[in-house]
Amino acid sequence: MTDTLLFLHLLSAVAIFAAIMCFSAVVLGAQLQPAVVRPFLILSQVGLLGVFLFGLALAIDIDEYDPWDVWVLIAIFLWLGAGATGDRVVRAYREAGGGTATVSADVARAHWIHVAVVVLLLADMVWKPWA
Repeated sequence: MTDTLLFLHLLSAVAIFAAIMCFSAVVLGAQLQPAVVRPFLILSQVGLLGVFLFGLALAIDIDEYDPWDVWVLIAIFLWLGAGATGDRVVRAYREAGGGTATVSADVARAHWIHVAVVVLLLADMVWKPWA
C-alpha cells in the first residue's frame, strides 16, 4: 500500500511541476492557445489535491511518520501557500482571453512566489527537517 501511495503522491507532484512549466511559459510571454493551457489548469488543481491527500495518507501509513510531525505541518502550510499563489496566473490567463495579453507584473510576481513555495515544498519532502 505504501508503494502505491508514494507513486500517486509523486505523480501528483509531477502534475504540479508540469503545470508550473506551462504557466512559466505564459508568464514569460508565450502566446499559447487555450486548448494547450486548459489541461495544465486541470493538472495543477488535481496535482495539488493529490499531493495533499496522498501525502497525508503516507504520513498515516508509514510508522516512522505522523501527521503532526513538524515537517508534515510545514508541508501543509506550504501546500496552502502554493494553492493561494497559484490561482493568480490562472485567473489572469482566463481574464486575458487565453494568453492574448501580456501578464502584469503583479501576476508574474505571484507566479514566481508560487514557484518558490512549490520548490520549498519539494525541499521539505526531500530533507524532512525535524523528522
